[in-house]
Amino acid sequence: MSACRRKGPDLWSRSLRYLALAGWTLLVSAFFILDRAKPKVETFFERVYDIRLHQRWDMELARYILWLMVLGLLLSIVGLIINAHRNRRRTDQWRLSLIFLGVISLSGILLYHVNFG
Repeated sequence: MSACRRKGPDLWSRSLRYLALAGWTLLVSAFFILDRAKPKVETFFERVYDIRLHQRWDMELARYILWLMVLGLLLSIVGLIINAHRNRRRTDQWRLSLIFLGVISLSGILLYHVNFG
């Protein structure tokens, strides 16, 4: 009697999709904030019209980026824990999206500490 009792994804399996979506939304938001926080590059027009640009990182925005990365890492870890408990059959798979999210978030946290810590 090898009939599969699963009728479809349960609440925990569906939650993995939403955790990954929330984590990637945070990561994309962090990249948009990163663009606003980094020093501006002087172009020809700024030199000609003597427009002053901020030459330093906006550390308040950089801290927001750090916390978004930490939150993304936590969502990834929670999702991978749920995935580990739900990954019992041969047909079950690891969510690569959660793994990539965790690796990118951890890399961002480490880069923050190397550059600003």
